[in-house]
Amino acid sequence: MLNVASCHCGAVVIRVSRKPEEVFECNCSICRRLGVHWAYYACDEVTFEKGEGTTDVYSWNRRWLEFHRCSVCGCTTHWIAADPDFRERMGVNARLIDGLNRANTKLGHVDHGRSGWFWTR
Repeated sequence: MLNVASCHCGAVVIRVSRKPEEVFECNCSICRRLGVHWAYYACDEVTFEKGEGTTDVYSWNRRWLEFHRCSVCGCTTHWIAADPDFRERMGVNARLIDGLNRANTKLGHVDHGRSGWFWTR
């Protein structure tokens, strides 16, 4: 299903409101190491069917973003702003969406590796 993302073991299952028309590859220091493609959604467009609150969280530097991964299989599942006042949108790892691939999804690039800019600033 093109609007369900799940980690490898199935402990975290995320439903998104719609199939992403475009996903983004970011080259910042964390995203390029994770190898993820992000689909961006308003927070109210994302629901957790399983695993909400059971993920491991990683933040660094100024702690603007929380990167979440399944505590069982280790798959990166999503990111969200650390400050609840800035939780307008979040990123879901589009590589976890079954049926989503390069043949049916546009890939954009975000150059945060060079700019150092994050939308949460």
